[in-house]
Amino acid sequence: MTPKISNSWDSSPSREPGVTDSLWQPPWWRWLISALSGTVETEKQIAWLRKETEELRKSNEEMRKETAELRKSNEEFEKSNEEFEKSNEDARIQDDQQLAELLRQNERLAELELKLDAVLPKSGSS
Repeated sequence: MTPKISNSWDSSPSREPGVTDSLWQPPWWRWLISALSGTVETEKQIAWLRKETEELRKSNEEMRKETAELRKSNEEFEKSNEEFEKSNEDARIQDDQQLAELLRQNERLAELELKLDAVLPKSGSS
């Protein structure tokens, strides 16, 4: 017996249920299956892209928050650093003034010592 081959456009109910003879499938049927398969795959890719996009948005938002926190921290550090530099400069100026005053006092003491040496006799030999 030869298998029944029917016209691809034949839609008569004489086909046996469950028969998957590809010869009987009309050309548009294969195209529809192919198109639907592509659509399903495309929808999967779109869903995946949406998920990835949402994850990237969340990650981007977290990075923006971290960047804002780092900027704030950096500004606080810069302010603290400026205060330290000013304090350091003030201390340096004060140290320079104290050193200058000590040098003046040292010079004055040296002058007084010379005058005392000139006025008072040395008591090294009697």
